[in-house]
Amino acid sequence: MSDGIRPPYLSIYLISFLAALWGAGVFTVFRHVFGGKRMQVLERLRALQMAPPEDEEDILKQPFLKRTVGPLAKRLAATLGQVAPARVLRRIEDRLVKAGNPRNLKPGDLLVLQGTLGLLTLGASILIFRFMEISAIRVAVISLALGAVAMYLPLFYLSRLSIKRQQDIRRSLPDVMDFLVISLEAGLTFDLALLRVVEKFRGTAGEEFQRALREIQLGKPRKDALQDMANRVGIEELSFLVNAIVQAEQLGVGLSNVLRLQADLMREKRQQSIEEQAMKAPIKMLFPLIFFIFPSIFVIILGPAILNILKIFSGR
Repeated sequence: MSDGIRPPYLSIYLISFLAALWGAGVFTVFRHVFGGKRMQVLERLRALQMAPPEDEEDILKQPFLKRTVGPLAKRLAATLGQVAPARVLRRIEDRLVKAGNPRNLKPGDLLVLQGTLGLLTLGASILIFRFMEISAIRVAVISLALGAVAMYLPLFYLSRLSIKRQQDIRRSLPDVMDFLVISLEAGLTFDLALLRVVEKFRGTAGEEFQRALREIQLGKPRKDALQDMANRVGIEELSFLVNAIVQAEQLGVGLSNVLRLQADLMREKRQQSIEEQAMKAPIKMLFPLIFFIFPSIFVIILGPAILNILKIFSGR
């Protein structure tokens, strides 16, 4: 190829670049003209309080994935919610409730998330391991195992969330009980005492008591609201507390005395739990000591002696 003649693909690239530039310019002008008119109309409608809802007027401004994948995922979640067994859905819903309903997920949404993670992990594993010198059977087994682990990850995340919420509530329950006792002894009713607890405690315990108080204000019986709260949380201390409150109301016993007794029992149980964890610490430290610390100490202490012994027996 001579230097005076340009390669033909350079002309093709130049024409393609100019065409793309021209198309971008036309699209920008078109959007500015027609989009500007649309925005002016919407501003006038807002001024007259006649604007359409936000989700309808800004649907074209949403990201492409949210406009396409979002409705498809919702439809698939609804379909799975109808097809999946009721026992599985109840179990998943129980996990979601104990985890605090993260992102307002439904059982069908969680099933879609599990299936998506499993399929993506399975496909990515097959593509990655096919480039390695591994047999097809091993690739299939490893990919299936990784896909199963990926499907379990959302459930593991929910379990961790539920455990964290239970620990937070168990840690703050004695203080909540003391605050309830002080409020009741000051002359407040139980509902007003719950309201003061909600205002004072902003953590997980405050959220649960706020939900129970909202249900009571909406007309739900206090007994049912408190028992539902105990079932949502799933810890023995709160269940014992709710049973004591219900029995005190039925028998006409003073709530302040019952709550004070429950608070003392909770503190005693928490102290016993701390002592139990402290007694387990030496056993938990045993395995790191055996497998990590002791070998290093043996190498540092016995290493020079072993080298000297080897030199002596080698005759050097």
